[in-house]
Amino acid sequence: MTNIISIILLVGTIVLTSAQVGINTVNPEKELTVNGTMKTSGVVFKKPMEKLGASENYTFIIKSPAPENKITAYNDSFVPNSPAPINLIQYKITCDPSDKDWVNQFDTKINSNKFLVVISSFGFTQPTRTYTADWVTPMHQIFAYSSGGTWKLKADYQGFSPDASLPTGVWTLNLLVFDRSYAKDFNTTQNLGASTTGAASAPLIQ
Repeated sequence: MTNIISIILLVGTIVLTSAQVGINTVNPEKELTVNGTMKTSGVVFKKPMEKLGASENYTFIIKSPAPENKITAYNDSFVPNSPAPINLIQYKITCDPSDKDWVNQFDTKINSNKFLVVISSFGFTQPTRTYTADWVTPMHQIFAYSSGGTWKLKADYQGFSPDASLPTGVWTLNLLVFDRSYAKDFNTTQNLGASTTGAASAPLIQ
């Protein structure tokens, strides 16, 4: 009798081990499917992560910058205004009517200690001209810079402006904003001296 009971228990264990178990779901898709939140002391991935299904949501697990250094979840469906690892922000800035094309400083109020800002593209609504006698080509000055802990924007056709008869110009500035946990910026100044050629002493990244 003891042997028979042992065999039954062994078979039952094998069946349970190979079965799919669901929590809050009647249709488990894996050995363990949890429909809801889960807390665990540790997670180990034995295999490469699988692709999500068309109806499945997604979540980024990211580390916030110092000094917090916390592991947190980003999900656009329930935190629509929270930052992602890479963000696209567009500003449309109307210029000073007296100059028509000059944005000397625009404070985005984006924390420059937590984020890296790059102007990826831009547009301007009006043609520009110069009133000097020389034939010159208008060159734009478009850049983002960190000052006072936030990112500032500058946009200008230096030495040029739209004609007085034209409406005030509007800049469209498209920004890529990177979480500094995933991006680095390298600032280096190179001097070519009297030559027209040069090379870095060492690659900044490799």
